Amino acid sequence: MENFISPWCGAVDGFHKNLLYGWALNRLDPNSRVVLEICLNSEVIGCVIADVMRSDLAAIFRDLSFPDTVQDRPHDLCHGFVADLGAGYQAADGSLFARVANTDVILSGKIDLSAPEKPPISLTSNVFSDGALCLLGWCIDSRDTMAHKEVKAFLGERLIAHALADLLHPALRSYDVGSHGFELNLPLDLADGQVHSVRVTDALGNELNGSPVSVCCYASGGKTLVDPDREPVIAQLLESYERYLPRSLGMSSYREWSSLFEVAPTQVPTKKKSLPKPRVGIIVCAGSFENGVRQSAEFSQALQDTLLSLEQQDFKPHIYLSNALQISRAGKRQQRATQSFAELLQKALDDQCDVITCVRLGDTLLPHAVSCALEGFVSSATEIVYTDSEFAGVPWFKPAWNPEYALSSDYPLAFMLVRREVLESYLKNKSMPLDHAEFSWGMLAMVWPRGERAIVHVPRVLYQLNFAMSESEAERRTEAAQLVLQELEPESRLLPHKPNTGEFAARRICRHLNQQERNIAVTLIIPTRDRVNLLSRCISTLQAHTDWPNLEIIVIDNDSVEAKTKTYFRRIENQGIKILSIPGVFNFATLNNQAVNVAKGEVVGLINNDIEALHDGWLDEIMSHLLRPNVGAVGAKLLWPNGMVQHGGVLLGVGNVAAHFGNRLADQDWGDHGRNQLLQQVSSVTAACLFLRKCDYFAVGGMDGDAFPVAFNDVDLCLKLRQLGKSILWTPYARLLHAESASRGHEDTPQKRARAEREIEIFRQRWGACLLRDPAYHPSLNLDSHRHAFAGLALPPRDRAPRDARLFKHE
Repeated sequence: MENFISPWCGAVDGFHKNLLYGWALNRLDPNSRVVLEICLNSEVIGCVIADVMRSDLAAIFRDLSFPDTVQDRPHDLCHGFVADLGAGYQAADGSLFARVANTDVILSGKIDLSAPEKPPISLTSNVFSDGALCLLGWCIDSRDTMAHKEVKAFLGERLIAHALADLLHPALRSYDVGSHGFELNLPLDLADGQVHSVRVTDALGNELNGSPVSVCCYASGGKTLVDPDREPVIAQLLESYERYLPRSLGMSSYREWSSLFEVAPTQVPTKKKSLPKPRVGIIVCAGSFENGVRQSAEFSQALQDTLLSLEQQDFKPHIYLSNALQISRAGKRQQRATQSFAELLQKALDDQCDVITCVRLGDTLLPHAVSCALEGFVSSATEIVYTDSEFAGVPWFKPAWNPEYALSSDYPLAFMLVRREVLESYLKNKSMPLDHAEFSWGMLAMVWPRGERAIVHVPRVLYQLNFAMSESEAERRTEAAQLVLQELEPESRLLPHKPNTGEFAARRICRHLNQQERNIAVTLIIPTRDRVNLLSRCISTLQAHTDWPNLEIIVIDNDSVEAKTKTYFRRIENQGIKILSIPGVFNFATLNNQAVNVAKGEVVGLINNDIEALHDGWLDEIMSHLLRPNVGAVGAKLLWPNGMVQHGGVLLGVGNVAAHFGNRLADQDWGDHGRNQLLQQVSSVTAACLFLRKCDYFAVGGMDGDAFPVAFNDVDLCLKLRQLGKSILWTPYARLLHAESASRGHEDTPQKRARAEREIEIFRQRWGACLLRDPAYHPSLNLDSHRHAFAGLALPPRDRAPRDARLFKHE
C-alpha cells in the first residue's frame, strides 16, 4: 500500500517590519500556486498567493517526498510569499500563522508578536531584473547587519560583474533593508538577443534569492530584426513592447555603447533646402591655455590634436587661428594677420561664413561632428544649434533649450553653432565680442525671447572636452552670463554655487522680490483625513519658517472622525487657519479644486499634510521664480526623512508613464552635471508642493478629478499649463521634507491597485504622444522603472533627431 503523503507543505519563516515571510507547496500539483490565509490568533486578516521566487527552496524541494503518481516535480522556485500586514499590527498581541485557504491545514512556524523580530532568511537577499542588463537587489549579512557584502554575477563560470551591496535604493524602501542594495551592470555582449542565465552569489558563493536571473535583450532593439514593410504587425508589436518595457545599460558601459550608437548620420545637411552648402567657420580659442606657456610641449600637442580633428571633418570647415596660434603650429607661420578673437569673428563674416562656432584649444570634434550638428539647421526658424559633449570619459547628455539651467551651468556653450544673421543683428547695437564667453552668451541673448523654437539641440556627443576650464575662463563665462541676465531681468543676479568642476562653473540664480510682489496674497491648501501627528508638524513648520505677510492657510477636512483631530482643528481655527469640510470618498483632485474656488490668494500652493518646511525663505524662493513672466508652476526639492531626495522634478516616460527625478540621491549630492543642485525647467512637479497662479489654475480647468482622483493629477495639470506655453520650474533652494504617502498609504489593496492601473492607462491615452520626448531629458538615457533617472543608457536610444524645447509643437 502506498504511504500517505500530505499534499500540503510549507512554513512561515519570520515576521519583520510588518512583512510576513514563508513558502507553501501542493505536492499533488507542485507547479500550481497555493493561496494562503494569514491569521492573527483565530481571525483571518488577509490572503496571499505563494508565487515569490526563492532560491533557497531548491535545497528544500530536493529533500521533499512526492506521491508516486506525481510525474512533474516543481518546475521553478516561485513558491515563496511575502504578506504585508501594514503598520496596524506593530502593536498587536498574540500569534501570526498561515493556513491553506479553505482548509484547516496550518503551515509550520507560528510567529509570537511579543518576541523580538529577526529577519528571516528570505529577507537577507534578493536579486531581480526586467530582463535587461541591470540586476538590482539587496544582500544583508544577518550576523553583522552593519557590514556590506560583495555580490558577484556569473555566466557559467565566468565572472561578468561584481559590486558592493552598499546602496540605499528607493525600490527597496518597503522592505526596509537599509543601505544594502546593489546594482550589477552586465556587459553589453550579453545584449545579443539570446537568453542568458546569470547566477548571482555573495562573496562566499551562496546564491541570492532570485538567482539565477534570465536576461534577454537586443542592443539595437528588437524591431530592427524584422522588415517593417514585410512584417508590419510584428514590427509594431515589438515597438510597442519596447515602449512599455524600455531597457537600459549601466553608465560604466558608455564606451561600448558609444561605439554602437554614436555614429555618423546617413544624411548630410548639404542636401537640405534650408541651408544649401553652408560655409562653416570655426574659431580656435585659447581656452584653458589663455594664460599658459604657448611654446610648451603640452600646448603644441593640444594645438595639433585640435587642428587634426578639424581637418578630418567629413564636412570641411574654414578654420580661424590667431597669429600666436599660427606661429605655434609646428613651426609653420601662416600669412593671416588676424590677432584677436574679435578680428577672427570679423574675418569669418568677411569670408561669408553662414555658420560660426568656436572650439577650445586642446578640445576635439568627432569626425562627423560638423555635418551632424548642421542637421539642426533644417528648419529656417533655427538660429543656434548646440550638441552634447564629453569630459574625462563622462558624457554630458543635455536637455533641450532650458534657459535657467543654461544660466546655471553654461551647458550650451560646448560646440554651439550660430547663424551669421544672429551675429549681424547683435552688431547693430553692440561692438564685436571680445572672447568665446562674450560671443556665446551674446548670441544666446539675441534669440532668448524666441529660444523655444530658435535654439535647437542635436542630441549626440560630438565634442570632446580634453582640458578642464581654468579659473579665469570660468570667471569670464560667469561675467558674460551675468550681463545677459541683467539685460533680461535687472532684479536677478548670479552667485557662485560650487567650485569650478573643470567642465563648467555652477551658479545660483537669485531674484529679488520687491515690496509689491511680497504683498501678493498666497493661499496654502492642505487636505487631510485625521493624521493629526502629520498635520500638526506640517502646519507648525510652515508657520515657523514662513514670514509671508499676506498668507492664508486652508485645511481641507475630508471626513476626519478622531476626537483629537476635532480638538486640533478648533485650536488652529483660533490662529486664523480656515477649516474647509469636504466629506466623501478621497479624491485629491476634487478636494483641491473646491479649495482653490474659495481661496483668497492670487497664488495657491498645494501642500500635502506630510510635508514639513526645513528652512526660512523657502516660500520667497518659490515666489521669486513663479512671478516671472510665462512661468506656470514652481515646485521644490522634497526629501525623505532619511535625507535622500524624493522629488527633483517629474520626468516623462519612465515605464511609459512618469516618475520623479533624483531618487537615490542624497540632498547634497551633485547629481548628473548639477541636476540635483541647480534651478531648471522640468515638464512637471509634484502636487505635494506645487505653486501656481489661481488664474492659471482656472484657465486649464484645474485638476481632473474624474480621470485622476489620486495619482497623475499633478502631472496632468502641469502638462495642461505647458500647452498654454507656460514653463514649469523646479528649484533646489526651497527644501521641504516629504514622508511620501504617509497619509493615504501605498497601493496595497486590489481596489487601490485597480484604480492606479486605470489612472495610468488614461494618462497614457491622454499624453502618450509626448511621453518619450521630454525636453528636460535625453533620448540616450534610461526610462526603465528599476533605475533612477540619469543612471543608465537607453538600449537602444530613442529618436535623436534635432529638437527644440517645445513639448507640444503648437507652443
